[in-house]
Amino acid sequence: MKTPRTLSFKTKIVCTVGPAIGTEEKLTAAIAAGASAFRLNMSHSTHAVHKSYIAAIRVAEKVTGTHIPIIVDLQGPKLRVGELGSGVTLVPGREIILADPAVVRRKRLKFPEGAIPVEYPTIAKDLKPGDTVLFDDGLLSVQVTEVRDPFVKALVLYGGVLRSRKGMNLPNVAVSASALTAKDRRDLEFAIAEGADYVAVSFVRRPSDIEAVRRFLEQRQSHLGIIAKIEKPEAVEAIEQIIAVSDAVMVARGDLGVEIPAAHVPLVQKRIIALCNHAGKPVITATQMLESMVTNPRPTRAEASDVANAVLDGSDAVMLSAETSVGAYPIEAIATMRTICTEAERELLRRRRLAETFQPIPSASTENTDAIAAAAALIAEHRKIDCIATLSYSGETARLVAARRPRSIIIAVSTVAETLRRVGLYWGVYGMKLDEITTTDETIEHIKKLLLGKGYFAKGATVLFTIGRPLVARSRTNMLSIETL
Repeated sequence: MKTPRTLSFKTKIVCTVGPAIGTEEKLTAAIAAGASAFRLNMSHSTHAVHKSYIAAIRVAEKVTGTHIPIIVDLQGPKLRVGELGSGVTLVPGREIILADPAVVRRKRLKFPEGAIPVEYPTIAKDLKPGDTVLFDDGLLSVQVTEVRDPFVKALVLYGGVLRSRKGMNLPNVAVSASALTAKDRRDLEFAIAEGADYVAVSFVRRPSDIEAVRRFLEQRQSHLGIIAKIEKPEAVEAIEQIIAVSDAVMVARGDLGVEIPAAHVPLVQKRIIALCNHAGKPVITATQMLESMVTNPRPTRAEASDVANAVLDGSDAVMLSAETSVGAYPIEAIATMRTICTEAERELLRRRRLAETFQPIPSASTENTDAIAAAAALIAEHRKIDCIATLSYSGETARLVAARRPRSIIIAVSTVAETLRRVGLYWGVYGMKLDEITTTDETIEHIKKLLLGKGYFAKGATVLFTIGRPLVARSRTNMLSIETL
């Protein structure tokens, strides 16, 4: 049964928005090339700029007739150096001084000449002699030799030019900064006001970090999905508990690869993906996937293998960062990633059985829905069903079906626009708008006409419906029906 090419895509592609694709025309082209979701990095630009991006995304969404989730990625307690003018050269074997200028002023002390300013109020409390401080994604490193609050002396191990606003990492150091900063709270308010769909929480260390964000959202009656970014060793240690309280997970390999040995990252990535698959939670693999395409029109063979292996491991989505935000070839990067994903998916579906390892986290509210989802995926495999259509207010049934990785196309049908966008992050799931709910039979017939009218399927296609009866009562999914278009 021939279906539109876009519906055959299983793995979703998250694209970071920046000057390279921040216009309506470029975003429309990005969606046409294979973009499934857009990420706004709150570490860069102003609310005004991000607001313009959101408006442009919604226009591109209408032009392409798609439902595109927007992810607001919080900066988190990112440790950075301050302003350094044209940069400071760190010479191996020389000592440097680190201090937070605001703390120095508060203590009415003089900031030492030549000292490096950092945005880290508790640096002297968290560090001790022998600790390592890394700068610029680990390219530069120093070792702490002496701590005298508020100053930290350190010996340069690996030198080079340190430039303004570069990041700091402290491997094996318990950073006392809160996971949700004042800036994050402002950015969360912005995300709620502008109708974003997900928020990505940076530098998560424990489940309570996610729970704090959940409380913040609930107090404002917001249903934003929460993505836990795994980039700290503490988060890797508590990964199962973090998955349990999150709506999705991102394997953020950039800072993670600085905090833990680079050789460990591939194995940690595979473990996190497997655990997310096991729990039925969407997982995004991110960072430097096609990094060379920031400046080149083609990826390296290693990058192509990296993307393909992320798909074969079980990623729901893969992500582009600088490639699409500031790169010279953003549309080409998206198209390249889509081609690689498509080839990997073909192999994945050829060799893989229906996901048998999936074990949803027990919940009384989803127990029956999960049973229906399991049955739907199993029937679809055995009957070679063309489409599984889940009628849902929340998109939960679609997520649970997708967790089984059926070959059938999954269409999440809903009257709720937010739900249609939210499911856009789920493996193999596509949203379809329904204007109204009537009786069960009338609604099924209406959906069948929509599937035909939109050209998604031709007459003779088989569709497996999952529905909650009675519809008017918004009942949880409790019914299966096989129909022919």
